[in-house]
Amino acid sequence: MLKAAFFGSGGFAAYCLERLSDKIKLQWVVTNAPKPAGRGMELRPTPVQLCAEKLSIPFRTTEKLSSDEELLIWIRSNVTDVMLVIDFGHIVKEPLLSLARLGCLNVHPSKLPQYRGSAPVQRAIMDGLTETAVTLFRLDAGMDSGPVLAQLPVRIEPQDTTGTLLQKCAETGVDVLSHYLCDVPDAEWKFVPQTDDGVSLAPKIDKAEGRIDWCSSAAKISCLVRGIGSAPGVYCGVNGKRLRIHETALAERCGGEAGTLCAVKDGFPVIACGEGALTLLKVQPEGRKVQSADDWLRGSRLNVGVKL
Repeated sequence: MLKAAFFGSGGFAAYCLERLSDKIKLQWVVTNAPKPAGRGMELRPTPVQLCAEKLSIPFRTTEKLSSDEELLIWIRSNVTDVMLVIDFGHIVKEPLLSLARLGCLNVHPSKLPQYRGSAPVQRAIMDGLTETAVTLFRLDAGMDSGPVLAQLPVRIEPQDTTGTLLQKCAETGVDVLSHYLCDVPDAEWKFVPQTDDGVSLAPKIDKAEGRIDWCSSAAKISCLVRGIGSAPGVYCGVNGKRLRIHETALAERCGGEAGTLCAVKDGFPVIACGEGALTLLKVQPEGRKVQSADDWLRGSRLNVGVKL
């Protein structure tokens, strides 16, 4: 069996690492160094570090891979057949790109060359797609531009959020990755260069993208909530304070300008949009925890006709 190492940091990487560990023995892991987080600004390890500790896989941390000479020397002395780079957060350059005999393989949750970048799942949902893909490819010096080893479709269901879709992509990605690592001789791996047609980018989400424009269609706002409602957040203003929207449902419009509370259905607020309407199901008032929107509406004492 091929000897493999793992580079990753985020939640998607951690899920892949845990699932992959059931299928192959990883030699070691490299992840981001712990960073201050939370109100107390305490050092918080990455999800991948926590997963490696749980699985008893040797790991190293780094603040900046390209300038971490001590780590680079260590990697050279512990090189594996292939290095897996998933949701890592660092640009991998030479000599690391070609240090392993089979190079660096990446699992990317999009139909490359579409949605190259750090937020492919979020942007696929925000754009209203009904299907994406998982691409297994070899890293090169570009951004998600290397030759493709395999690409499998992944259905985006109407109820999928970034969290649920990332999990589906991770499951599909690890299955195809482990298939090549365990079942296909590397002499039979066939890489196909990516085409220049259909290239699109999926840059990191800016917090400002989460502000709701109620003149948009209800379907578009619903996709926005499903895509980035959990992070960095979708929000509007109510009585001068921010209200985060965590979950919605499409509803029939019943009059009123876009952005107005046009009805109350079973205790839940219905907001008119540029086209259609949205029922708010879960919200988070400024400075408070997530709560059911019917509880929020009762506490806020808003009347039909008020504008958000």
